[in-house]
Amino acid sequence: MALSPLLPPPLALRVALRPALPADALLLHRWRSEPSVRRHQPLQEASVADLRADLARQRPEDLYRGRGERFQWIVLAESAPAGWITLAVTSWEHALGEIGYALTTPYQGRGLMAPALHLLLADLFLATPLERLEARCAVANVASRRVLEKVGFRREGLLRGYFALDGRRVDNYLYALLRADHLPAPRTAR
Repeated sequence: MALSPLLPPPLALRVALRPALPADALLLHRWRSEPSVRRHQPLQEASVADLRADLARQRPEDLYRGRGERFQWIVLAESAPAGWITLAVTSWEHALGEIGYALTTPYQGRGLMAPALHLLLADLFLATPLERLEARCAVANVASRRVLEKVGFRREGLLRGYFALDGRRVDNYLYALLRADHLPAPRTAR
């Protein structure tokens, strides 16, 4: 029996999401400085004040109205903050967005991000105008590649030398997921 792509697989830890709040800025700042979080992605330096101001500008309700550019959620494991997911809407006109994510060190490798993404993807494709979501990950980031493939993203290409990390150019894979790939096809009358 195949599981619905809308439902996350059962887990030992209960996973949930909540919108990131300005009060989460210190937590995000701490997480962004962890070597395991920075290992595969060049996170821009940002002060706690900058992160707080960015979070204060975000209006989660705008996402459902087809407005706004950036949205963030805190991933919760048994109600404890464990990481975050970011959505950058690159074009409302073309219904395109890009997601990125990270788990703090103690929660990595515990199977939390795929169910968190399942929750978010179902909401995005059922309640917003978004039609295509993209994600990029370093070729060496095998865990992130597995997460994306597990939730239905398809690898579409190789982005050679996509960004600089620790003084070297890093290749990335481009992944994408379409609304039509994620949601079950409507049943037709017979």
